[in-house]
Amino acid sequence: MLQTITYLKNNLADHFLIYFIPLYVVGGRPAAILGAQFLGFKIVFLLPVVVMLDTLQIPIFYHIYRRVSRIALVQKFRERISKKEKHLRSSRFFHWMHVMGMPGVVAITMTPLKGCGMWSGVLLSEILGLPKRKSYPLLIFGSIFGCSLIFIVGEAGLKIAGLF
Repeated sequence: MLQTITYLKNNLADHFLIYFIPLYVVGGRPAAILGAQFLGFKIVFLLPVVVMLDTLQIPIFYHIYRRVSRIALVQKFRERISKKEKHLRSSRFFHWMHVMGMPGVVAITMTPLKGCGMWSGVLLSEILGLPKRKSYPLLIFGSIFGCSLIFIVGEAGLKIAGLF
């Protein structure tokens, strides 16, 4: 990944969208932000762009989750789960999700790991049954906090690299 970013820096530094959007799509928020930081972009520019891209994903993910939930196989799975609901409600996972609640949506959205982020934040808000009016701000705050966290780590990495 570093070789790709270096190549982009040397050849496409003036064409931000040519490399930023593919990095964002393929590598996610961390790869896009860290790559753009390596190329010299500052948080004042990066934060609004990444938060906008994250925010544009939210209605798409809601649509995908609603579509998938209508598939016959998923409906049969839900029927089977509803029969075992008593056992499910006593499980640790279910308890953990309800204890985390709305702060959990922010926490899972801001986490810069694969499998976390907007997909998981929307899924958790769907599982918790949060209305969109409440989940959108939580997801956006999670994106802002996550971008800030990644940016701080990137700045520290660039300063450490500058020492050598």
